[in-house]
Amino acid sequence: MVARMRLLAAISALLAGGLLAGCGGSGHSTPSAPSHPGTAAGHTSVPGAHGSDGTGAPAKALAFARAVNLRAADVPGLRAGSSHAHESAAEKRRERELLRCVGSHPSSPGGPAALVEASSRNYERQQGLLSVGVSSEVTVARTPASAAGVLEALHSARLRGCLSRYFSLLLHGHSFSGAKVGAVSIKQGAPPAHGMTGSFGLRISAPIILHAIPIPFYIDILGFVDGRAQVSLFTYGLPRPFPAAAEEHLFSLLLTRARNHRV
Repeated sequence: MVARMRLLAAISALLAGGLLAGCGGSGHSTPSAPSHPGTAAGHTSVPGAHGSDGTGAPAKALAFARAVNLRAADVPGLRAGSSHAHESAAEKRRERELLRCVGSHPSSPGGPAALVEASSRNYERQQGLLSVGVSSEVTVARTPASAAGVLEALHSARLRGCLSRYFSLLLHGHSFSGAKVGAVSIKQGAPPAHGMTGSFGLRISAPIILHAIPIPFYIDILGFVDGRAQVSLFTYGLPRPFPAAAEEHLFSLLLTRARNHRV
């Protein structure tokens, strides 16, 4: 996700590659080649880069995103892995269905009205069956109202059911080397984000059933909106959640950077 739930489109790739890599007994990770060699960014989209307003707003928004997003020095002990994959046509269609389900609209931040979307690389560690990973994403909307609309959708009572259906469709048709994904559970919350417009939190969990043995995996999405900016932290862990203390530290780091580089 995040402004448009985009990070969820990477989940199937994480399951097929990163999260289940340890099931084969390799005991170590092999980082994927970056999609943008020589940069620390995982993915950047600047829909408004060719606008005619002459304000330089997209460039300022991109500078903000680069200043806030996670980098390798923030996550010692983790290795830079795969970048977020570009969405397929089917994933984009499901994303639009998700937005309609929660009552949002594609012109929200992350849609055509967004100035910038930029994500970090995925930083990960794999040892045997244990896998953890973390990344971040920054979206800058054209107006605070657009960003506030996404925040409202993220707190919608309908979100849990919509996400559960979207997640199931996203994983449909993947065998994950013989493993199956069980029932999806989604919990909502709001981590403290003093001075921000608002915050949101999601924990998505489900068992991976491998040789009749259920192995739990967890995905957390924590974020906040500050005016036009939406900043999100994305973590995963198998068979345990990403360490809570490290997750809290990284969320606080993103908050501090956003306060120091307001857009």
